[in-house]
Amino acid sequence: MLTGIALIAATAASSWTVVEPARTELDWHCTSMAQQEWSARVAGDRLMFAPRAQDARNGDLVWAVGQRGRLVGRNQGMLGGTVEWVTDGGRQRRTLLDVNPIGFAQHRGDVYVVGLSNRTFRDGSIHRLRSNGGKGWQIEQVLRLEEPPLAAYARGGSWYLVTVVGVTRLDLQTMQATRLHNNMQWWRLNPSSIVEHRGRWYIGARRGVIRLTRDSEGYREQWMVPSDCKAYAGDCQCAS
Repeated sequence: MLTGIALIAATAASSWTVVEPARTELDWHCTSMAQQEWSARVAGDRLMFAPRAQDARNGDLVWAVGQRGRLVGRNQGMLGGTVEWVTDGGRQRRTLLDVNPIGFAQHRGDVYVVGLSNRTFRDGSIHRLRSNGGKGWQIEQVLRLEEPPLAAYARGGSWYLVTVVGVTRLDLQTMQATRLHNNMQWWRLNPSSIVEHRGRWYIGARRGVIRLTRDSEGYREQWMVPSDCKAYAGDCQCAS
């Protein structure tokens, strides 16, 4: 059943509709052809959706390390990416990793980086960066990911990773991974962000935002889409 939802959004669209995920090959094809991609974020207690800029992945990820400096991740897509250690107001820079960084997390003083392989773009990795008493960094790959990571959300001692086939929870203490939700068609959606709001997960993607709600069998997947594009008609034209 279609449900109209008013949402505080960072766009002109004020009305969104909850629909079931695509079922037919035609629906998946039209969804994968959608020109608009969306991002989800939380500001205060407000859930906000916004059009995702085409160059969004090229923005720097910055992780401050006290007063000593900052880790700067630069994701340039097919051009590759790096993680640098930057000090002295930006005058001193040292490349630590050659990966396309997706996110940072911290656990018990160590900093973790999840990144996409610069070479294959079909897998990823998690590296642990441990400070050597202010003299540098000890770097270790602690986990190889067989699926390309696309977005990450850190909460407590857990990391929630979005890949092309679902969401995985990673325990930063044990490096044990648990699949929370699986959809083998997500590669068509290009998911690019994940946030938690009032017990639900929201994942920015092509056409709209994926919403995951906990139920007795795991998570129920629904999509939140602009109300003027509830369905497709004809040659992948939006229909309300």
